[in-house]
Order: sequence, then structure tokens, then C-alpha cells
Amino acid sequence: MGSRLEALSHGVLDRLDLVAVGDVRRDILRRIASGVREVLGCEVKVLEKRGLPQESCHASRGQYSASEILDAVKPAPRKGARLRTLAVVDEDLFSAGLNFVFGEADLSGPAAVVSLTRLANEFYGLPPDEPLLVERAVKEAVHEVGHMLGLTHCRDRGCVMYFSNSLVDTDRKADTCCEKCRRHLSQGRDR
Repeated sequence: MGSRLEALSHGVLDRLDLVAVGDVRRDILRRIASGVREVLGCEVKVLEKRGLPQESCHASRGQYSASEILDAVKPAPRKGARLRTLAVVDEDLFSAGLNFVFGEADLSGPAAVVSLTRLANEFYGLPPDEPLLVERAVKEAVHEVGHMLGLTHCRDRGCVMYFSNSLVDTDRKADTCCEKCRRHLSQGRDR
């Protein structure tokens, strides 16, 4: 994996709150928190589990709305605080216009969500591989944090900000940004 993003989160992100929404194994959540902490170099605090918002379940699709989960986990604004909340769910997510998403974030906003469901080998009828699940979840978590910090999708397939349309994309990309995305974030400019 690539070099760490400590310089990127420094001064931009004081702390990332990680919260399980619904049934997410606590040990998996802790491993994701550790991986994200290692990549971002900021404090990652695991919060108490929350229930899935009932309105986010769309039974006709058999999926949950990522945007409705985002609305439910947004942190209360605090003057001067640069806090972000990342929700982790083990439910299949969708977003407007897309069949599914691995995650979603408010661009430059306070909240994001990542789903473990399609990151797990079991979803595809393959044997479980927890280290690979955690690796994928960390990549998608860092991707969503990048959006919260103002980064958009990148064309570099090796950059963590590349849009994952499949597990092949997630497995191919690194857990860090390319140099172009690093410059944009450190300079505070949008693409």
C-alpha cells in the first residue's frame, strides 16, 4: 500500500467518528478503525452502535438508501470543530440512479457511509476472507473521507479516489491518494 495521508488530514480533520449502524461485528469495526487511523493519521473514535433508520429500508429493492442513512448519522454542528462521522453498515446500499454503492458521502460534508455487504466474498458465493474484507472496507472508508474533505473522483485507477464500480476496481486501487489528489487536498482546491 502507498504512503500515508497524514499531511492530508492534518489541519483538515481533527477526528473521525466511526459508528456501526445496524448489525456490524465490533471486531470488524475496530479493525476498520485501526486501518483508517493508520492511513489518515488522525484520531478515529468508535462510537456506540446505532439502529438502522426504518425509513432507509426500501423493501421493494431489498436495499437501504445510503442518503437516508447519511441524514441519520450527521453530527451536530459544533463551532470550530472539524469532525466527521463515518457510518459502517452490513446492508446492501443504493443511491439515486445507481443499482448499488459501496459507500456514499456528502461532498465537503460531515458524514459518509460504507457498506460491508458487497465488499465481502460471501456476497458472491466465495469463501469468507476477513483480512480482505477489512482491506476493502478501509479503502472505501478512506475514499468516502476523501469526499468529505472535498475530493471528487479521480481518473487514476490506482488512486483511492477512483470510483469503484466493482470489486475489481476496489482491489486494484491503493488505500491512498495519487499525487494530483494530494496536491488538490493540501492546497484546498477543488478539481
